[in-house]
Amino acid sequence: MNRITIALLLTALAWPASSISAQGDCSSCTIYKGYVSGDMEMWKKGMLELEGQYRRDPKGCTLYTLAEARYGYVGYLLGSEKKDVARPVVETFAAEVEQLAAYPEYRAETEAFRIALLGFRMGLNPARAVTLGPKALKQLETAMQVGNGSAVVWIEKANSEAHMPAFAGGSKEKAVASFREALRLFEAGGAVPACHWRYLNTMVLSGQLLEKMGDYRGAAEAYRRALRREPDFQWVRDELLPEAEKKIK
Repeated sequence: MNRITIALLLTALAWPASSISAQGDCSSCTIYKGYVSGDMEMWKKGMLELEGQYRRDPKGCTLYTLAEARYGYVGYLLGSEKKDVARPVVETFAAEVEQLAAYPEYRAETEAFRIALLGFRMGLNPARAVTLGPKALKQLETAMQVGNGSAVVWIEKANSEAHMPAFAGGSKEKAVASFREALRLFEAGGAVPACHWRYLNTMVLSGQLLEKMGDYRGAAEAYRRALRREPDFQWVRDELLPEAEKKIK
């Protein structure tokens, strides 16, 4: 079954806890169902629903949710080596990010999406990493300045730390700590919305990184945490957790 996964290299976005109460919850339960079931057709249906909703009532939180879903779809396509299909979707995502910039309350999210966009362009053409890599780091600095109290920025920080060489400040240990801070920020604003797939995705990314570090117990606990939140999360329940548990000595 195809999995809706977003490689750490491409970075991951999440809804900052500080924004949930201030901006409202526009989470798409259709997108969420597609994520936990691994159903890409359900995911695409959710994007179409959001497009229609935004045309009828152009609210900032709807546009954010749509751009976030588009981000997930691009990550899925690149992770599946479908670059030709991904290229026009990346451009659609880029246009939505610039539309989102018109909503001041989404400034931190916009800056974080701009980091993701640079990551996508590097994914489409790895040779551009020489020029786009430094731009991505500069963009991360901007995002940190705008919203260092948001889960969005901490997830971006974690992804950068996980992939930068040590001489440039990279550290998997630091990245794990940044993911933990992102999860704390999600929860600091009160109850996390029921259909918030990014919250689950952050747990998965943390678990995958811990596996890369050889911390299989830590990874298994991250996956169990995701299952406590969503017992029907098929990918974690059927694949990630069992595989991590097999590696525990």
